[in-house]
Amino acid sequence: MRTRTQVCQALGVSPKTLYLWEQQGRVPPPRRNARGWRTYSDRDVARLRAVLGRPPRREPSPPARSIDGLSARNQLQGTVVSIRGDGVLCEVVLRLGDGQEVSAVITRRSAERLQLRRGAPATAVIKATEVMLFR
Repeated sequence: MRTRTQVCQALGVSPKTLYLWEQQGRVPPPRRNARGWRTYSDRDVARLRAVLGRPPRREPSPPARSIDGLSARNQLQGTVVSIRGDGVLCEVVLRLGDGQEVSAVITRRSAERLQLRRGAPATAVIKATEVMLFR
């Protein structure tokens, strides 16, 4: 089963757009799990593509390891576009699939430990006001 975010990435639309299409009746409403979250099977995604006339989109590479065990639900996958700074801290900028960018200030040592470099896939994990990078 896929989450709404994963389906939106596959279709190349925002979650708000998918929600509005559901409200307008353009696409069938999805199933919901025990927590009330929208869930989609691969078959559901194929139907959405057919209804919307969208070809399959190249899926982003999965992260190097699973981070499902984290309580932070805001996990944004992207590609490192820059690492700036010297000394103890550096700013890492990720470009997300829709072209938006998110930046995080982390220690230089963390960037090295995560083997962050331009063009590498990484995941920004957002919890409250903190942003952590995961690769």
